[in-house]
Amino acid sequence: MSFSITGIASGMDTAQMIELMMKLERLPYENLQARKQELSQEQSVIRSINTKLVTLRNAVADLMYNVSFRQVSAKTSDNTVATVSASEGAATGSYQIQVTHLAKKHAVASSEFVKDALATGLEGEITLYWKDNPDGKTITLEGSTYEEVLSNLRDAINDLKAGVRASLIETKPGHVTLVLTAEGYGEEAGMKLGTVPDDRYTAFDDGDSLAVLTALGLVSGGSLNTIEEGQNAKVKVNGLDIEAAGNTLVNVLPGLTVNLLKPGEVTITVDTDADKIADKVQKFVDAYNDVINTIRNNTAKGAILQGDFTLLSLSSNLYDLFNGAVGGGGNFRFLFEIGLEIDKGVTSGSGMTGTISFNRDKFKEAFAANPDAVKHLFTHDDPGSFARDGVAVRFYNEIINWTRTGSGYLTSKIAGYDSTIKQITEQMERMDLRLQNRQKQLEAQFAAMENALAQLRNQQIWMAAQIASLTTAAGN
Repeated sequence: MSFSITGIASGMDTAQMIELMMKLERLPYENLQARKQELSQEQSVIRSINTKLVTLRNAVADLMYNVSFRQVSAKTSDNTVATVSASEGAATGSYQIQVTHLAKKHAVASSEFVKDALATGLEGEITLYWKDNPDGKTITLEGSTYEEVLSNLRDAINDLKAGVRASLIETKPGHVTLVLTAEGYGEEAGMKLGTVPDDRYTAFDDGDSLAVLTALGLVSGGSLNTIEEGQNAKVKVNGLDIEAAGNTLVNVLPGLTVNLLKPGEVTITVDTDADKIADKVQKFVDAYNDVINTIRNNTAKGAILQGDFTLLSLSSNLYDLFNGAVGGGGNFRFLFEIGLEIDKGVTSGSGMTGTISFNRDKFKEAFAANPDAVKHLFTHDDPGSFARDGVAVRFYNEIINWTRTGSGYLTSKIAGYDSTIKQITEQMERMDLRLQNRQKQLEAQFAAMENALAQLRNQQIWMAAQIASLTTAAGN
């Protein structure tokens, strides 16, 4: 910390004088600082609009292709028998499904043991072999009561993640049974005896001629004590027999996922879903309006980018893209024909916002009446003229010109801000250094002045003393 007492000789507050002089000297620096902050705020707005344009580009990209207008929904006549979901592009139609058998998992049970009784005869080891561990993992039976032995065995099997899940079930008061269930469904998954697993089977052995597994009751008569055989799901689809190793049918019917819940008959109906398509159009409308509102709010009178030529050009460009006619001979040429219109019903300039209104019902009616014409309005790729392309196609291609990294109109403007802000920052750093030196110079000059004044004051005092002495001598 520095400490100084100023103005002792002069009687002036030199520190305050230096402060005021430096305040004047710093005005150009503060002007640069304000300009830098203003440019940063402007750049932030441009970045925001660029991001919103990318969102708009993504929204129109979802309307550029024929598959975008093949949105479907699927339903079943009985959700207790089967449920269904449809992916984009699934074919419309109706399917009769008869579920004969659900897929089941192979399950094996031990003997029933008295929980609290001493586990006499339950000792030794068992080894599990499975696809990811063909060399096997050995578990030693541990515990004093039957419940402890079976609980420890259950936890050890589950920790191995060997394609088998173990659970301990109280079959009646005071009695428990260990149940092993295969993780996979179907006839080609489960458990077997031996030391050689395969892709979907877990093998069990005890190295003692099955004595340990037999004592547990998991083996009876040299075979696993199976309580449920693995079984494939069996269904008929429009009379055609289908088997599956699980209760979820994926793409057995193209584009559909069917979850089987119980045996029975059900009708699955797949229809075009105009609401899903309207949702995509709504995303386009929302993204467009977000861009336009942001431009208007920041270019209006008194706004930070009032009258900015680039942003006003962008707004005009988007307006033309929206209102331009689509070529190719489709029944619809303009978006207002299917329920999308800018400033619908507005007759005064002051009331215009430049945003789209979307009549969803009118769109759905148009799509129901002529889906190909609606699709053409968005997806047409005109060989002769960009201006005659479908709305989504021309929006997508033109927005790329604005947002392309490095060379887009907005990205170039953002880079220009970066360059200008960098120059101002460097200029401020140089100016700050000069100001620091200038303050030191002023402090040194005022210190020298105070020193000179102090010397003059001392000389004045000395001369006054000499004169007083001479006057006294002359009087004597």
